[in-house]
Amino acid sequence: MSPEQRWLPLFPLNTILFPNASIPLQVFEERYKTMVQHCMESDSKFGVVLIKSGSEVGDPAEPHLVGTVAKIVQVNRVSEGRMFISVTGEQRFNIKEITQRTPYMAADVEILEEDSEQLVPPTEMEAIRQAVSSHVRLVMGLNGGWVRDARTPTDPINLSYFIAGTLQVSLQEKQNLLEENSVSKRLEAELDLLRRESESMKRRVARELRQRFGRQ
Repeated sequence: MSPEQRWLPLFPLNTILFPNASIPLQVFEERYKTMVQHCMESDSKFGVVLIKSGSEVGDPAEPHLVGTVAKIVQVNRVSEGRMFISVTGEQRFNIKEITQRTPYMAADVEILEEDSEQLVPPTEMEAIRQAVSSHVRLVMGLNGGWVRDARTPTDPINLSYFIAGTLQVSLQEKQNLLEENSVSKRLEAELDLLRRESESMKRRVARELRQRFGRQ
């Protein structure tokens, strides 16, 4: 089956949207208000891409080539014509050619299929689930919350994107995860990141406990 290709408006941002995740966006520039209106009149979809160089406001930024299709699920119009929109991530895509830069950026893109042929062994899946559950407990604990068992997706593809959205790592590391086509390799990289981040958070918890109870 040949890959799906389509034309897609692009919204370059200093954030990454993963499939199945939802993010809120504030839209105030005229070009992006025009883009949102165009999307609402068609299929309510545009592409979220991480900025490689440039900024969100002003001249068009240069994006990374792999992004995520965003589906508009809610639009709230507020004062001065601003919009608050909520979007949900769908498929990943690869930019083949930027075809338009004004009034907003758009491109011909190829929808990326997930390479799930390499099965993840059950023992490895269990190690990943335990690592992400421990990670979620640590994150919630540092924020004053608590959970005994974190609920995580059972499907490897969905689990990989759940972990990617949970990790508190650099944008470039998140972009690397988004660009990885192999689910097993993405999960393998995420397990390393989970362990690294969890060790860092455990040290932070220990420091805070020492400070709280006056132990040096």
